[in-house]
Amino acid sequence: MIAFSGGLRAAGVPVSTGETIDAVAALAAVDTSRRDVVRAALRAALLKNDTHDAAFDRLFDLHFPAQRAERQGPAPDRADGRRSGAENLRDELAEALRQDDDDSVAVALEDAVERWAGIDDERAGSERHHLQRVLRSLDLGQVLHQLMRGSPDRSELQRRLDNAEAHARIEEVLRLLEQLVRAHLHDAEAGTRQEASRPRAGELQDLPVMYAAPDELAALRAAVRPLARRIATRLGRQRRRGRGYLDMRRTMRDSMSSGGVPLTPRMRRRHPCKPDLVVLCDVSGSVAQFAPFTLSLLHALHEEFRRVRSWVFIDGIVEVTDFLHAAAGVVDAHHLLGRRGLVVADGRSDYERALAQFLRRWPGAVTAKTTVLVIGDARNHDRMPALAETKELHRLGRRLYWFNPEPRFEWDTGDSGLSLYAAHATRVFEVSTLRQLGDAVTEIAR
Repeated sequence: MIAFSGGLRAAGVPVSTGETIDAVAALAAVDTSRRDVVRAALRAALLKNDTHDAAFDRLFDLHFPAQRAERQGPAPDRADGRRSGAENLRDELAEALRQDDDDSVAVALEDAVERWAGIDDERAGSERHHLQRVLRSLDLGQVLHQLMRGSPDRSELQRRLDNAEAHARIEEVLRLLEQLVRAHLHDAEAGTRQEASRPRAGELQDLPVMYAAPDELAALRAAVRPLARRIATRLGRQRRRGRGYLDMRRTMRDSMSSGGVPLTPRMRRRHPCKPDLVVLCDVSGSVAQFAPFTLSLLHALHEEFRRVRSWVFIDGIVEVTDFLHAAAGVVDAHHLLGRRGLVVADGRSDYERALAQFLRRWPGAVTAKTTVLVIGDARNHDRMPALAETKELHRLGRRLYWFNPEPRFEWDTGDSGLSLYAAHATRVFEVSTLRQLGDAVTEIAR
């Protein structure tokens, strides 16, 4: 139950310690020989609504697999003392996950689907049926235990962080397996077998979001939450790194009790501060497809900032902070474009009008503790650029960063004026892919 609750939290499901205790009490009150009753009891104790049903079902099947009598398909392992193919594949998968080798993970999962999904033999089976066949033979629970192993000298906090990262990686593997099974079923129904019908893990990170096909966008949406968890873990490690610097005054004062010999150096601890974040996001034209990914990633990482407030603009500007906090996963671009006040004239991006309106309507939003993040392609349709407004935002805030989802070779072409804005920005990032977006967010959150 502890591992199951940890997996749910890693998947973004809000499960408290009290709810885990309630779930254990619920199991004591039901017939645990009936798997459907156990599933219903845990769902009632741990879930607040149906938003997280899919994650719950995946993790329930992982942590509470069906009894052997209920299982179908090949026996999971050999019993003659030799290592089975499943054991070898589990070890390969665990090692690839430890090394963050996305290509090797994709190859191992492709191999697992080819071996155990049984799609060629049972094309009439459902997607869930074929996925369960793979999960029964691969046994991700064993992979999870391998990932959770670590040095016995780890602190309790480090152990919890490592366990949370392990759960996040297994959750990502489950999502990738779902995509692979779905792709193989689609190919089987069409009478073909095209291995590249879905983007693999390594390719997905480097896929240009603004040029992605609809099925590729769906895979990218599924990758946003795991990306947020990896960034949060990375930032946590960076903030814990280092003991600070020597506090000479306290060291000399304490040395008086030992005859002036500084037996115990005193350190001045670092106190990393979390910045306020104000996000101003252009949602016009092709940028509208990229904007929901950035906004959802930043709000998934809201604990890494003291406060996150977000605005979207075209030629008008509206705040969407509450809307994004209430949204589950990546929001649809159409939901952002439907906000009242976003379009006030011809519906083409006007940075000068929008940023001037922001400074006028929300004068206290940017302070000396605020990091300002502008997301847009800096294309102003031959209107006046918002140079004075950008300069004022930089003056008021702590830092100003600019995320441009266009590839670098398209900057300053046509009506793009990015170099003009870059003169008033702390730094400009190219964020055309999820990998670039993750690296840029890690940089600004330090």
